[in-house]
Amino acid sequence: MFESLSVPRLAGKPHPSQSSSVPQIIDIRSDKKDVELRESLRQSIHSDTAALPDLLLWDEQGLKYFEDVTYCPSYYLTREEIGLLEKYALQIAARIQPGSMLVELGSGNLRKTKILLDALETLARPVDYFALDVSHPELKRTLRPVSAGVYTHVRCFGLLGTYDDGRAWLQHPDLQARPKTILYLGSTLGNFEKRDAAAFLASFANPHTSFLLGLDGCTDEGKVLSAYNDPEGVNHRFVMNGLARANAILGYEAFEVGRWDVTGLWDGERGVHSQFYEARVDVCLEGVDIPAGRRLLAVKSHKYGPGEREGLCERAGLRLVDGWASDSEYNLLFLTSKSDRV
Repeated sequence: MFESLSVPRLAGKPHPSQSSSVPQIIDIRSDKKDVELRESLRQSIHSDTAALPDLLLWDEQGLKYFEDVTYCPSYYLTREEIGLLEKYALQIAARIQPGSMLVELGSGNLRKTKILLDALETLARPVDYFALDVSHPELKRTLRPVSAGVYTHVRCFGLLGTYDDGRAWLQHPDLQARPKTILYLGSTLGNFEKRDAAAFLASFANPHTSFLLGLDGCTDEGKVLSAYNDPEGVNHRFVMNGLARANAILGYEAFEVGRWDVTGLWDGERGVHSQFYEARVDVCLEGVDIPAGRRLLAVKSHKYGPGEREGLCERAGLRLVDGWASDSEYNLLFLTSKSDRV
């Protein structure tokens, strides 16, 4: 079945603690990752932007906490995305070319993606799936449901690295001829400023590359606030872990966690929910005095209405091939480069 498909053996190296019980995990990390994050964090603290790098959220513990978020009854995004995948998985799978590489940016828990992989298996469509994420232990854990022997037509791999690492890895000469579908689910693109989101997509839009993109369009204030500020505090626990990660990156307890709260705010005019670290008392952070009540941005979640989705595609040089939407305006979009034929 796979004799004609090239395996990217040269594009990265197997992780040294590779287990035979899970798919191969290819280490594509830059050696500068922690150094760059530390520098970015320090620049953020000393700048006027009052925003910390959202990459702080996605360590091993943060990925586990976010998985808990996705099971919260109020967190509608995962539930509605799963509903769309369950209803339209075969239609979506039919859009993916045989012999394709599926590269999922920030794969996390594969319970959504496995719906699509199962549909590809049903269609007997030979593809290689690559789960990109930043934590080796979490990749090992989440890839177990797609270990060897689960599929006949779908091969699964892990990619250990950041988005930047994944982008660079896809430029490897051995991979250029393969058709590719980039999976970017969970409305994670909403974490980017809207002016930057199109550039991010365009940076992956090489020839013969399509996208399956999840985008939330819900603007119901109560529903959005409840999703990111659940009564049990599961989402806030996830965000607060970013401060523990910041302390680990800096090498000392720069943030005294007990002196900070997490605050979520909805901006209906701009269609964005923002989560902040808010100082409960006056604090000194890396020599910077921060008064009680001051907020440092942790992460934003932008929502995309119909016109904004069209503008996003136009700016990214992509065209909409197909789309599926829930009653609450959660959207799955299948996109391709304007230069590619469908």
